[in-house]
Amino acid sequence: MSTYLIASNEMMCRVLARRLNTLNLPQPIAWRTPQWLQESQHASMRPAPSHASAQTPADPADIVVVDCTGLEGDPRALLDQLQARLAPRRWLVLSDRLDPALILHAALLGASGCLALPAAVDLVCAATALVWAGGQCFPRMALSLTGACPVSASLVCASRPTTTG
Repeated sequence: MSTYLIASNEMMCRVLARRLNTLNLPQPIAWRTPQWLQESQHASMRPAPSHASAQTPADPADIVVVDCTGLEGDPRALLDQLQARLAPRRWLVLSDRLDPALILHAALLGASGCLALPAAVDLVCAATALVWAGGQCFPRMALSLTGACPVSASLVCASRPTTTG
């Protein structure tokens, strides 16, 4: 198993990878661009050779930090590709356009958190450590999504004890 950083910003990935090495995350920490997810999705659509299995297995990933900043189009498509390609156990979404639709989509896909950029490297590392430890890291605005639909209410409040009466 391993850790993936999915981002276009190579400098950010180099700094973040160096800092994440101190968090005892699964090794190696691999950096990939968002285009890597798109390319691998297109490759999986090609017919498989007769000796290959019908479906290409997803790469194993314990934790993924994915940056949706600067993407053209809808960043939810990148999250769909990430889930299909890597099916990570835990993952954190970074974005400069963190809106309720993106947060809800990420949560429904199984993301462990969303963080608005720009953010200090220490904050990204702390959020990553929290996610790796099994916690969740969503912005306060996610609480306002509880009225959006019943599914989102159960996702946002899943860790709260419920009371009756």
